[in-house]
Amino acid sequence: MNVIVKIVLSHEVLEVSQFAQFQKEIQRLIESGGKILMLDFSKINFLKNSELMAVVAIVKLVRDSECILLISAMSEQVRILFELTGLQQIFQCLPFAEEFYLKSELTEPLEGLPSLAS
Repeated sequence: MNVIVKIVLSHEVLEVSQFAQFQKEIQRLIESGGKILMLDFSKINFLKNSELMAVVAIVKLVRDSECILLISAMSEQVRILFELTGLQQIFQCLPFAEEFYLKSELTEPLEGLPSLAS
């Protein structure tokens, strides 16, 4: 398995009906040796309360592992929400220059959810 796994978030996977499967896939990635999980917010311009809670659940899932959780491509609205809620202190957000270097890395598609990884 690759060390860096880029996960492209969407509103669909953060919905309550899809999130349990999404959590299982993140757990599988952690257990199979993923060292860095990069959450790509490029498809998300805003977060509803339930979606924000899903992101917090991801943090809790990753917190007890040896993985590093990064965020990339965050919109201005999401960045402001993270600042207002204090979440910016929990996450490591990549500057655009660093995102460029990571785009050349290969990533493993999420099992059963192929549209989430790029």
